[in-house]
Order: sequence, then structure tokens, then C-alpha cells
Amino acid sequence: MYTSIALYRNPAAISPLKPTPLPKELHAVALSVVEAAARLSGSLHPVTAAAIADFLRPANSYYSNLIEGHDTHPLEIARALQEQYSADSRNRSLQLEATAHIAVHARLPELLTEAGGNPYTESFWRAVHRAFYAHLPEDLCWTTTAEGNRLRVLPGEFRTSEVRVGRHVAPAADSLPAFVRRLEEGYQPRYEHDRLARVVQIAAAHHRLAWLHPFLDGNGRVTRLFSDAAFRAEGLDASGLWSMSRGLARHEATYKRALAAADAQRENDYDGRGNLSERQLVAFCQFFLTVALDQITYMSGVLAIDDMLRRLQGLVQLLVIKRKWRPETYYVLEAVFLKGHIARREVERLTGLSDKTAKALATQLLQAGLLATEPTDHLAPYRAAYPIGFAPALFPGLYPAGKEIDMINLG
Repeated sequence: MYTSIALYRNPAAISPLKPTPLPKELHAVALSVVEAAARLSGSLHPVTAAAIADFLRPANSYYSNLIEGHDTHPLEIARALQEQYSADSRNRSLQLEATAHIAVHARLPELLTEAGGNPYTESFWRAVHRAFYAHLPEDLCWTTTAEGNRLRVLPGEFRTSEVRVGRHVAPAADSLPAFVRRLEEGYQPRYEHDRLARVVQIAAAHHRLAWLHPFLDGNGRVTRLFSDAAFRAEGLDASGLWSMSRGLARHEATYKRALAAADAQRENDYDGRGNLSERQLVAFCQFFLTVALDQITYMSGVLAIDDMLRRLQGLVQLLVIKRKWRPETYYVLEAVFLKGHIARREVERLTGLSDKTAKALATQLLQAGLLATEPTDHLAPYRAAYPIGFAPALFPGLYPAGKEIDMINLG
């Protein structure tokens, strides 16, 4: 049935694990990623950065699930985060899938700490898969094999059956432990002293983990969550201010072609020394890191302070017209963007309004989700917050144009 499966009982079949020595073109793009991430990191107040990272998690979820063919509208995700679920069972399941991804992404720092800061471990991959499937509804915990067999996906458990993904036949299930050990040993960060080589390793490991297909289902999401964690471990996530999944989804066809191409066996004597094509692995790493650079650059542009303040001002002007908000609202939003948080009494000083009117203005912003605070502490400061519904006005281009039009029309 799986004619090439004998080849994939030997863990050497997954070699090469990374391009060695590091090609000049990968050195250049890895350096650009490091430099761009450094510019983005620290560009905002830490509280503001944390608020935007929270805001970006639904987008990360939206795009990662979109790659798997699940198109859940951002507004439906926003409703799910407020525990407002669709009456339609399929749509409700997709909402729960989106919130599951968001929850796991928020836990990545914790899961990474539990893994000793090393995302290249069996325990980390299992933990991510387990956490994701623990949140899914029952109907999304089943998958159908190429032969039509319906099987239940066990959270955090490696598959015990053989799988084929397109033309790729994954390694034999009973050989998975040996393949996993090969990945763990080959990607140990402490053994690689060249930081740029470690950046390229993130891209290479993304493909090799997908090639291994260790779980019955959910491998794509686990692999993308792993990559997010690996960028974080390398200090390149800029406090969560950019999304790899957005870039991959925007180039989905190219992404899937590059993944499939890197599955190929070595073409000739000039194509490395392993079982798999080193030339195609280099091409995948080049694509992957170029996408990462594009996403970091995009967010750096969106978060440029002067431009962000202009969009905040434009949003307030729109809200003044549509919802009879006060123009003084801008001064509050400007302050929390720049400072991360402000004392409650600052609203009155910033706006020049009376105490009563200033409190009403703050309440309006809290209700709109443009401010946040601790609800049980009446002295807690107001901090930055950015709800999904205001994405088109504040972070243009984050979501597809059609979705943004819906968000504007329904906002």
C-alpha cells in the first residue's frame, strides 16, 4: 500500500536537517530578519506591545486555520472570545477551534519555559498538540485517512497508523521515536553557536517537522505554533508583534508548493549528501525567512508612531460623526498608546472635561474595548486595548480586504 515506507524506517531518511554550510543567500536573509526584529522590538511601551500582541493572536489563529481550509470570520472569532457562539453547530465548532489556537498561542511562553527554553523537543511538540486538542469540540477531534477510515485524534499522542499527505508518505509510525530523537539531537540550539544558522534552523525544522507528520492530525497548526515559539526562543518575536501565519496564508499556494518540493529526494550528486534534496530545503528556508521578514516589515510600518497616531485620530473623528463621541477621546487613546497605561484621574486632565464627563468618556472607551482595566479594582489604571472590530481603522491590511469591508460595515 505504501510502497516507499521501508525507506522511511531509517531516521537517516530525514537528512539533511539543515543546509550546511550556511549558503550566502540564507545568511543574508537571516541577518535581515534579525535586524528587522531588533528594530521592531522595543519600539513601543511594553504594556502597549502586550496589548497589540493580544490583539494579533486572533489574526494568527484566523490565518493558521485558514491555511487548513477553515475560514472563520474575524468577527465570529471576536464573538467567540466574548463567549457568544453561533447557533449553527459547524460555525460554533470553528469558533471554538479559533479560540483554542488563541489560548495555546498565549501559553507558548509557559510551554517554552516548561521545555527549558528549547522548542526542539518531543515534550514541547506533544504539549502544544495536547493543549490545542484539549480545547477542541468533539467533532474536530476526528480525521479521515486516505483509505476512508475515520480515526480519533488523541491529544499529545503520536500517530500509530501510517499516513500519506499528497504524494508524501510519512515515516512509519513505529519508527517515529527514532525520527524524533534525530530531530532533537540535530536541532539542539546549544550546539549551534552561529545565531544566523539558528535562524535558518527555524525554517528548516518547520519543514522537517511537517515532513515527519508525527500526529494523526493537527500537524500544520503545531508546526506553525512551534515556529512562533522558536522565533521567541531566539529573541525574534518582538514581544509577539508580528504573525508568521499571516504571511504564510497570504502566500498559501507558494507555501504548500515549497513544502511539497522540499519533500523531494536528492536529485543528483550536487544536491547535498542526505536522502532529501538540500537544494529544495534551501529554497524552502529562503521562502520562509523572506515571509518572516515581510511580516516584520509590515508590522513595523503599521506601528510607526506618527502613522498610528494619525489613524487613532481618524478613528476618533469617525466615531464622533457616527456615534456622537467626544473629540477629546483622542487624547486618551494617544496617551495610552504612547505610555501603555494612565491613571484614572489622568482622563480628566488630558481632556479638560469635568470629572463626571471624563468618567463617562472612559466608560464609553471601556465598553468599546479601546481601554482595559482591572474590573475588581476601582483604582487600577486604564491600559491600552485594541479590539478586533477596529482592525481596519487601526491596522489596515491585517485581514483580507473582504473581511475588513464586513468589519467596517458591521462596526
